[in-house]
Formats: sequence, structure tokens, C-alpha cells
Amino acid sequence: MTMIPIIASFFKVSLDELFDFDVKNVEKEIEEIRLEYGKYFWGNFVKAEQILLDGLKLYPASIRLKTELVELYAYNADRGDEIIHKAFELAGQIVQVSQDVFCTCRTKSNMIHIYRYLENERGQDHYEEIKQIIETLPYMYPYMLQDKMRLSASCIKGEEGMKEAKMLQDIEWQELFIACATVGHRYFEMEDYENAMASYQESVDVIERFMYPDKQGYDAYPIGGTHANHAITLLEIAACMHRLGKTDGMDERIEKAKHIYFDAYNHMELRDYNKTMHEMLNYFTEQYNKLKLDDYKPLDLSEIEKRIAAKNAESAE
Repeated sequence: MTMIPIIASFFKVSLDELFDFDVKNVEKEIEEIRLEYGKYFWGNFVKAEQILLDGLKLYPASIRLKTELVELYAYNADRGDEIIHKAFELAGQIVQVSQDVFCTCRTKSNMIHIYRYLENERGQDHYEEIKQIIETLPYMYPYMLQDKMRLSASCIKGEEGMKEAKMLQDIEWQELFIACATVGHRYFEMEDYENAMASYQESVDVIERFMYPDKQGYDAYPIGGTHANHAITLLEIAACMHRLGKTDGMDERIEKAKHIYFDAYNHMELRDYNKTMHEMLNYFTEQYNKLKLDDYKPLDLSEIEKRIAAKNAESAE
């Protein structure tokens, strides 16, 4: 500590400038860790976890890195009780000390994600815990909209302002198609299938409006992973049609959903193609059956299974 004024003097800066420089460097490095980890979020749990754990060795107090780690654990709750325990333990620490409302909200949202997994997959009842967490969250009144991203998009000139404006557009796009689908879910639960179908179609329209026309598969979406939302929402439209007895066009939507979901990674090199594709087969089948589309016709994924077998044979050679 006694060297700090000497260092500031050597570089001809004030102590405030010296510490501000330090903070900016730390923030930059944490952001780089987050971006690197994000590349492996969906396809390589072990690699993604290691990047965050290594980052936390360098910056053990980083709430942002801890928040990312909770999210990684939440979306891998099916790996077992140890992962769930780690997630809740870390989430408890974040909620206790975080001064960042966005990290706190994300962490609580991921706690709810785990509780819903435990309800849906293990038949446990966590409704009261979910409700209690929701009660602690801030309501999204307009004052929340005046954040750095929105004001930078509006006020900062040049490339920096453009970057923030594009990021804002992508995030608002995602929020809108999720909001439309959520309204669809509520109508579906109420057995109002006409309105549910209309809301699901709005969600699909929003997704397709902002896809990149010059790209394919996973890369055609401004935010990675959206192909799954796109495909499953098409299945939800087909489920509404089935319940309404409007079978005209159902097959086309189911086929389109299959194409979107299983062609997503055609132009990408996956670390473990076989494992990833079989996980996708299981998830798509589970969603299809959950929507009771198997009452309409059994799901035929034989072409996808042949494709996986051919790719595995090619790799073996």
C-alpha cells in the first residue's frame, strides 16, 4: 500500500485515476472470461465450468462470474444433486452480498429454474418456494429501463453507440418473442387454444422477422440457442391445432420444427456430436409427447437417427 502513491507519481496520474484504471482492467478481463465461457455453455459443461472456476481464482469476489456459474449449474441440474447443491449454495452467497440488481434477479430466476426442474422431472412440489422468491423480485417499472445499454444506444455516438443499439435490439427481440410465447402458455393452460395459437404464432413471427437471411442453422439467430424456442413453439402451434381439430397444416409445422431443431448444428463442429444429438433427440421427443402430439401421430425421427449413425461411421473411419 505504501508503494501506491509512488506508482501514481511515476505514471504522473492521480490516485483516483490509478484505481479507476485498475477497475476498468478488471472489468474488461471479467467480460473476456464471460465471453469465452459463453462459447461452451450449451455444448461443453466441463469446459464452461472450468473457465468460470479459473476466473474465480483470479477474481474470487466477482459477483458476475458467480452469477454465470449459478446459471450454468441451473441449466445442468439433470447432472445430479451435487450440481443442484452447488447452485443453491452459490446462489445463497450472491443473494446475501450482491449490490447488483441484475445479478441478484438472474440468480433468483435460476433458483426458480432449478425448482421447476425438480417439480417437472422429479415430481416434487416447490410452488411455495418459487412464489416466495418471486415476491422478493423488483417489478419491472419504467425506471428500470433507464440503464447503461439503453442510454448508450440513444446518446453515445459512433461504433460504441452502434454496438449498444444492436445489443439492445437483440435483447428486446428475445424478450418480445418470449413474452408472446408466455401469453400463449397461459392461454393454453386455460384451454383457450385459439388465442394460444395466435400468441404462439406471434412469437414465431417475431423470431423469423429478425433472423439473418444470409446465415444458416444456429448462426441464423441473433442470440444463440433460439433455434430451440423456434422449433418448440411450432410444436405448440401444432398442439393447439390438434386440440381444435384443425389438422390441415399440422404435418408441415411438425416437419419444420424438426428441420429447425436438428439442422441447427449442421455447419458447426461439435465436440461430442453423438452425445449432443442424442440429448437433442430425447428433448424433442419429450416435448412432442408432453404436448400430446403422439395422440395425433407417433413421432418419426428415423431420418435423424440415420444421419447420426452415418456421421458416427464417418468419424470412425
